[in-house]
Amino acid sequence: MRKIILGYMLLIFIPVIGFGYLYYAQTSKNLIDQFVGSRQKVLEQAYANLRTDFARIQSVHRMMQYNPYLVDYLDGAYDYEGDSVYAFIRYIQPVYTQSYFADPAIESLSVYKTKSDVFTITGYFADLSALDPPLLAQTEGLKAGTGVWLRRNAEGALPQLNYYQYLYNAQFTERIGLLELRTNQELFKRFYEAAGIEGKWHAALLTEQGEPWAGEASAGLDAAMRKRLSGGELFFVERSTIVNQVKLDELGVRLVVTGTVDEVFHSVKKRETVLVAVIVSLLIGLSALYYGLASTITKRILALAGHMRALKDDNLRQYAIGSDAPGARDEIGFLTDTYNAMIQRMDELINNVHRAELRNKEAAYKVLQAQIKPHFLYNTLETIRMLAESNDDREVADISYWFGKLMRYSLSSEGDQTVLAQEIETVAFYLNIHKMRLQDRLTYEIDAKIDVSRIFCPRFILQPLVENSVVHGASATLKPVHIRIEAAEEEGRTVIRVSDSGNGIAPDKLKALRGCLADPEEEAAGRSRDGEKNVGLVNVSERVKSFFGAGSELVLDSREGEGTSVTIRIAKGAEESR
Repeated sequence: MRKIILGYMLLIFIPVIGFGYLYYAQTSKNLIDQFVGSRQKVLEQAYANLRTDFARIQSVHRMMQYNPYLVDYLDGAYDYEGDSVYAFIRYIQPVYTQSYFADPAIESLSVYKTKSDVFTITGYFADLSALDPPLLAQTEGLKAGTGVWLRRNAEGALPQLNYYQYLYNAQFTERIGLLELRTNQELFKRFYEAAGIEGKWHAALLTEQGEPWAGEASAGLDAAMRKRLSGGELFFVERSTIVNQVKLDELGVRLVVTGTVDEVFHSVKKRETVLVAVIVSLLIGLSALYYGLASTITKRILALAGHMRALKDDNLRQYAIGSDAPGARDEIGFLTDTYNAMIQRMDELINNVHRAELRNKEAAYKVLQAQIKPHFLYNTLETIRMLAESNDDREVADISYWFGKLMRYSLSSEGDQTVLAQEIETVAFYLNIHKMRLQDRLTYEIDAKIDVSRIFCPRFILQPLVENSVVHGASATLKPVHIRIEAAEEEGRTVIRVSDSGNGIAPDKLKALRGCLADPEEEAAGRSRDGEKNVGLVNVSERVKSFFGAGSELVLDSREGEGTSVTIRIAKGAEESR
């Protein structure tokens, strides 16, 4: 016993205490750096939330720009004041009301009309000449589709901002109004709370030149700190001050957050002496108990481990211990009981239960599959279509018919294989629905130069490609976008091509997408690393290769600003081999 205690003191206790002291002294700076780095991540996450708030507030402009009644009103399309008032009450005022629900930080919104002969509705519309000349000058150079954030108050604890963006006529050829969104302090209050700016932490907004923004306080930044900030360092510790910064691109300023090291580690340093004394006392006391406990526990664990080594498929006997044995009700006893229960369960599964459960699960799955009969959905959509036709509402009838066809195709249990003609018909219904929404901004054509009714293919092989063209092509730009679906024969192979005239893909993004298509495992790793998802495109590519075999592939081509093309090349003979 004396040798064990002496060896424990010389080999474990004294080295641990000595190393702990040296480690604490040497890693204090590292702990501070890690804390500063974590503060930077919190600040960047808070800025990401702020950017989301900015985008949500800016979405009010889209609601107004694509309200035809508001556009007609500002464009002077109503000849009579009564028509203007009626359109305002019926169609325009609800947009104002809905806009206030976009974000609680919106304090008010106004529209400054450019045409003085348009009837003025007080409280909602005003002439552009009523806007302050300095503000008008700052907004004069705005291009279509862009806006600007300006600070309203030069003083106060939290900035209050105004957002300005022009409204255009239906052809986007003439400015007809200037939207003004005024925010309250709630916007930056949420931002500061998310960034942890409270108590002894201070924030300052600086321009690109390092000067306080619109009367902001400098937060105690001296010349050395300003120099390091202007040099591009995002976070650092200057003497006893922690400094973090993030660039607010929407405002063209930098947010600098400062705090003191003492505030961070105040409670730790205050109780350091007491903590060390308590740890030493506990270590000495627990060390004395360790030996006594180890000698009894180790024997029981070794006996259980020996029994485990003797287990075989034909020898699943339980480890027997008496119920009145010492320690039968402690943690090791509970472990032994659990082990015995596991052995018994394994024996049951190997001999009887496993096969029976597999049969039961298969039967339950088939019963559940048979219960999923979405006839109610189909009948409801058909009822809507019939009512719309009886009311001579052609658009509602058409969209109900198209949507019903999509649902029948999506929920059908006919298998994973279909013909290309059915796929093309389904994406035509899908495009008709989006065309009803986007109107003249979306056109499409289908050019089948081969007999698509004889080409077998997996179900839903075209819909993800067409959806990408709509979401990333038509919906992401204000210009008209044309989508073309083509089926032809090129160089002895069947080729299916989906192309659009949207914004296209940036070269670096295109390179990454092609890498994902070439190596799906790299795509999965990329999603786990940065959250970026290319599942639809990669899924179609893998299904093409699996269904049509070697020599079949999916090729992605795009030019930024001109459009994107996705081509499915099927090996010769593979399209009719199913």
